[in-house]
Amino acid sequence: MRSKKSLLSGLALGAFAIMISTAPVYAAVTTFAKWPSRIQTMNVSLNSKHAAAWSEGAAKWRNASHFSLTTVVGSATKYYAYDVNDSGVDWDGIADYTVTNGIISNAQLRMNTYYTSTSKYTSAIKAAVTGHEIGHSLGLNHTSIVETTSIMHPYTFNSDGTRARALSPSPSDLAVVNSLYPLMNGLVQEGTNLKQKANGVYLHPSWAVHYKNEQQLAKAADLVVQGRVVAEAGSKYEEGEYHTYVTQVKVKVKQVMKGDPTKAGQQLRIAQMGGSDGRLNVFAEHTTYLQDDEEVVLFLRQSSDGTYKPLNEDDGVFIMRNGKFNNISSQKQLHF
Repeated sequence: MRSKKSLLSGLALGAFAIMISTAPVYAAVTTFAKWPSRIQTMNVSLNSKHAAAWSEGAAKWRNASHFSLTTVVGSATKYYAYDVNDSGVDWDGIADYTVTNGIISNAQLRMNTYYTSTSKYTSAIKAAVTGHEIGHSLGLNHTSIVETTSIMHPYTFNSDGTRARALSPSPSDLAVVNSLYPLMNGLVQEGTNLKQKANGVYLHPSWAVHYKNEQQLAKAADLVVQGRVVAEAGSKYEEGEYHTYVTQVKVKVKQVMKGDPTKAGQQLRIAQMGGSDGRLNVFAEHTTYLQDDEEVVLFLRQSSDGTYKPLNEDDGVFIMRNGKFNNISSQKQLHF
């Protein structure tokens, strides 16, 4: 085992060669909550450029499962879809839901036109993104990256530009939805098998790009650093806009592996999705929060407010365990 000193001296971007996977490995999609009724209407903003995509995405579930979701153009309501344009995030779509005792009461779904206005987002790809986010709004989590036949695959594209996600729900996706919403006068039967989570708001993104290895992560990152978490820095948010909620920590940089060398010795403010406004908690899938005194390697994107975000959240975070850096979620080892 190399010492910390020799490990630091051996950091080199050209040596990155490990495959990265931060989602747990399972074949079928899992669930986190459900609506009290299998019959719902989703309003789509008057200003949305994606009304057709939302309608097609809803039809993918309505025409093949027990969940009957229709879309109408209208104002904000308990089930609402609209557009944002944000170049500072890694997702092309995101949804949040308010969950109480395993029951969904509100859902907001967004398409990020920063990504979806580009030419590679064909009508079919956009409908797959809306179908993916609608799948989350029905109560579905992401599958692992090995499950490429599911519309709940976490990523839209691979870094080589090829499509990563299926365009429609798989038979397994549909079976899970049908188990959540059995046919019974439109109401959800009690006792449906469900792993209940804590009350709060949940965020589920569709990541625009999957970076298969560290070389690809490093190429996409604005800054790659090795350092130590030295302090918590609280939550930041726009109240009610749950996709803006972040939890921040400060990381003291020991070595810059890519990017501005003057950052060495400085403290960076790292923002991770999810947080609390003192009234409710916002939880983000694919986010594992950094803790004080952790030694880390971070693949970062700089935000306009001067903070830094790990690429695809957990994908860009490696922490030291037993003298080696491992991905914070998958535990895949970082090799140099």
